[in-house]
Amino acid sequence: MTLLGKIFTLLVLLLSVAFFLVSLIANSSHIDHKKKVATYQTQAKKLETTVDELKKLVEQLKTSLAQEQLSRKTALAALQTQLEAARDQLAQANTELNGKAATLTIQTQKLSETIDRVAALNKQNETLKTEIDKIITDRNSQRRSVVSLTDKLNGLLSVESDLRSEMGRLQSDVTLFQARSETAESALKTAGITIFDDVPPADLKGEILEVSNSQRVVVSLGRDDGLREGHRLEVYRGGQYLGRIEIKTIKDDQAVGQILASFRKGYIQAGDKVASKIN
Repeated sequence: MTLLGKIFTLLVLLLSVAFFLVSLIANSSHIDHKKKVATYQTQAKKLETTVDELKKLVEQLKTSLAQEQLSRKTALAALQTQLEAARDQLAQANTELNGKAATLTIQTQKLSETIDRVAALNKQNETLKTEIDKIITDRNSQRRSVVSLTDKLNGLLSVESDLRSEMGRLQSDVTLFQARSETAESALKTAGITIFDDVPPADLKGEILEVSNSQRVVVSLGRDDGLREGHRLEVYRGGQYLGRIEIKTIKDDQAVGQILASFRKGYIQAGDKVASKIN
């Protein structure tokens, strides 16, 4: 029971006693005075007893009230301590919240930057897709060109085969003509007639002895080998064709020739081979 309830109970009890006394006074006119006095004395004793009991009850109520006040103070102090702790927790929570809010802001900025980068990458991806499509189209076009060129190459190979056959036939004719020419030249020499020709003998082979800064070379062939001024010789090294020289001056066993720039295919040096014809 709360303090207020106890106070109301005490007031009800006191009012009950007062009403009881009022009712006794109201009925005193019909009662004998002695009896009345005796009754009053009895009632007074009862009232004293009741008052004592009420005093004891009031003391108990005061004690209970003091205990309850002390308990409430203790509870209030505990609540105050809890409130301070809750305030500290709230301040800490606010600090953490501010930190998390700052972190969230940074993460939001990073997310925005990431989204921008993703958008840029998507744009680049679209550009790359367009370029890839273009490359694929170009490759397909090139494939078609390769197929067309392959067909042309096959045609040219066929033409080359025909030309090789024709060249073989022509070489046979040249060999025949050379044989006839040599036979005619031999007959003319037997008759004492000398013929000078711009074409050197077909089987003529020699070597370059010297090379000067003026692009002139000395070869190991001369008049005795059938070489004449104006003859042209091919220069080679192994299987590499290097160029052509034209004979300018001649001796019995040597000759001096000029390197023809229009036929030059490599660096000509001493030791390179010369021939009237390269097979």
